[in-house]
Amino acid sequence: MTLNDLRKPLQLNDTTQLKAVFDPALRCFSAQLWKDCEPAGLLGQVGQFTHPDDVLDAVDEFLIEKSESPLTEQQMGRFGGMLIMAKGGPDAAMLQMAVKAPHTVLPLF
Repeated sequence: MTLNDLRKPLQLNDTTQLKAVFDPALRCFSAQLWKDCEPAGLLGQVGQFTHPDDVLDAVDEFLIEKSESPLTEQQMGRFGGMLIMAKGGPDAAMLQMAVKAPHTVLPLF
């Protein structure tokens, strides 16, 4: 995974994307589903998701309701990173360090 991967939408198939969104004014996260370059659904009401994990806990059910497949484990990890990057701040800085040089951030076993 690269930092660029965390900044662009998650491609679910040829025509469908999932976008991570953070609203700094409301301090909440959401996920936007796009099909054929058109909005196809929004996960997260105003103030509903205040942490990336809140979105991750609900995203599969949302996708199934929209006739999409649930995220794979790899997609789930990437989308979590996308949510962190959407917010920015210290967590995003730590994630950037982990992606660029994992051995400097993650414990070695």
